[in-house]
Amino acid sequence: MDETVTTSGLLSKVKNLKAKDARFITITTNDLNEKEVELIYHFEDEKQVSSIRLLAEKGKPIQSITSLYVAAFIAENELQDLFNLSFEDLAVDFEGEMLKPASSPMTLLKPAVGPQPPIFRKPGPCRMECPGSVNIPKYIREIERGDPCAAYNTITKNAPIPAILGRVCFAPCQDGCRQQLETKNIQIRALKRYAADKFAETNGGYKRDIACKPSSGKKVAVVGGGPSGVSAAHYLGYLGHKVTLFERNDYLGGAMAWGIPKYRLPKDLMNMELMARLDEVGAEVKLNTNISSLDGLLTEYDAVYLALGADKCNSLRCEGEDSEGILNFIDFLTAVNVRNETPKLGKHVVVIGGGNSAVDTARTAVRLGAEEVTLYYRRTEDEMPASIHEIQGAMEEGVNFDFLSSQIKIYPGKPLKIYFQSMVPGPPDDSGRRRPVSIEGSGATVEADTIITSIGYYGQVPAEMNIEVNRRGIIMIDENGKTNREKVWAGGDAAYGTSSVIAAIRDARISASAIDKYLGGAGLPDDEPDLGENVPRPINRDELEEMLQVDLPEVDPDTRVQSFIEVEKCFEKCTAIREAGRCWRCDWNE
Repeated sequence: MDETVTTSGLLSKVKNLKAKDARFITITTNDLNEKEVELIYHFEDEKQVSSIRLLAEKGKPIQSITSLYVAAFIAENELQDLFNLSFEDLAVDFEGEMLKPASSPMTLLKPAVGPQPPIFRKPGPCRMECPGSVNIPKYIREIERGDPCAAYNTITKNAPIPAILGRVCFAPCQDGCRQQLETKNIQIRALKRYAADKFAETNGGYKRDIACKPSSGKKVAVVGGGPSGVSAAHYLGYLGHKVTLFERNDYLGGAMAWGIPKYRLPKDLMNMELMARLDEVGAEVKLNTNISSLDGLLTEYDAVYLALGADKCNSLRCEGEDSEGILNFIDFLTAVNVRNETPKLGKHVVVIGGGNSAVDTARTAVRLGAEEVTLYYRRTEDEMPASIHEIQGAMEEGVNFDFLSSQIKIYPGKPLKIYFQSMVPGPPDDSGRRRPVSIEGSGATVEADTIITSIGYYGQVPAEMNIEVNRRGIIMIDENGKTNREKVWAGGDAAYGTSSVIAAIRDARISASAIDKYLGGAGLPDDEPDLGENVPRPINRDELEEMLQVDLPEVDPDTRVQSFIEVEKCFEKCTAIREAGRCWRCDWNE
C-alpha cells in the first residue's frame, strides 16, 4: 500500500493499519521548499512495507500518531528538531531539543533535565503472567515511594476490585516473578491488599471521583453480579454508556459471596468495593431479578453482557450419595457465608475433593466446631489443584489429608459409613496429571457424622436465551466475547468454565471494550507500559538478592479457628515499602 492523505485523514489510515497489527517502522521526510514538507510513514504490513504520504505545511501542527504507536515519538521528535515541525498530542515531547547540538551523525537522546522518558520498556514477567495484565511493576514502585493511593488507582485500570483481589487472587504473577527462582518472589498479592486498605483508610472507602467519558446515549444490560458482571458494568459506565446490572440473588459477588469464606474475604468489605465501582460510574443495580430470556432486554438495550457464573455441583458418582447427612459444598458454604448460619456437623466430618473449594469447606468445618475434619483426594498432594498457601493454612488449623483415596460407596445411617478405594498414580490424562488407578482389594471404610462433597461445579445457561453452548454447557464465544446472538457478549465462568476472579475480570474488560467499539466508541486502551512514568533503572542486584522476603502477617492458628476472623493481616507501611523495594524492575530491557 502506498497512499497519500491529508492531515485530517492521517489518523484514520494509521488506525486501519493498527487494526491489521501492522508494525511501525519509521518516518522519512522530503523537504520540498520553504513552505512544505513531505512525510512518509512506513509500516510493515503482512511482511510487506506499506507507506502513507502526507504533504504538510510548515508552521502548522501535525497530529501525532503516538496515541496508536508510542514508538513513533522518537521519529516525530527528530522531525521537530530537524525540520521545525510541530506535532499535536505527542506522547513524549522534547519541544525541539531532543538531539544534542554537536552530536555525531548518529541520533542521540539529549540528557534529560528532570524526569527521563522511559524508552526501553516491556511489560515485565509478572505482568505477563497476570490474566488481567495489571501494571504490577508500576504499582509496586508507587508503594515503594510511599503512595499506596496511586497504586490503588493504577491497579483499578485493569482490575477494578483490588481490595478483593488482594485477599483472594491465586497470584499467578508471583510465579512469574524472577525472584521466584530464589523462592523469594515479591508478595504481590499482599502488596495489592496494602494499597487497597490504605486507600480506603485515607478516603473513607473505595469510591473514587473519576471522570467518565461523555454520554454515548446507549444502554447496556449486564446479567450477573459477580466479578465479571460488576467489572463489565464499571468499564461500560466509564466508557459513557448507561448500564443496568441484573442479579437474581439479593446480594452481589456471585461465587465470591457464597464460595469464599469470611476468614479470607469479609463480605461487608467485598460489597463495599463492588458498590463503589458501580456507584462511581452511575450504574443501576436490580437485585432479585432473574433473567431467563434475552428477548425483552434486546428490545430495550443496545447490547447485553452475560456474566451468569456457575453454581451447579458435579455429581459424586458414588452409590449412596443421596443419603441423609451428605451436603454439597455450595449449599454448605452459602448457608455459612451468605445466610450466616452455623450448620450442626457433628464431631467427625469428611470432605471429598482437592480444589480450593474443598480446602475452604474443610477449614470452615473446623471453625464450626468439628473435632476431626479429613479431606480425601484421589490423587497425590502434588497434584491437588488447591493453592499451596491454602493447603498449608488448612494443615496449620488441624485439617487431616488422605491422598490416593477414591470414594466407592456410602452406607446411610448414623454415623454414615463410606468405603474408599486405595489408588496409585497411573499414566497422565488429558490434564497432564497422572490418572489414578485403583488397587484391587485395598481400601478402608471410615465413619462420619457429615460428608461434604466438593468435586467441582459448572454453569447452566437457560435454554430460553437461545445462546449457543458446547457439550459441557459452556457459552460459545469468539476472541472478543461475542456470542452467536446479535448484540450479546459473555464472559466469566459461564463462558470459559470455572476459573479465577482475575480471569473473570479479564473477560469483562475484553468484552466491554468490544461492546464499546460496537456502539461507536474507541474501546479501552491497550495494555502497554506507562511510558510517562519515570523509572530510574540502576539497582544493586546483589544487594536485592540478599534481602529476605517479608513474612506475611497472619493470626495464629489456635486463635483464628475459634471464629471467622480474617486470617491474613495487612502489611505495615515500613514492611510494605521494604517488600516493594526488593523488586528488580524487570520491565526494563537488559
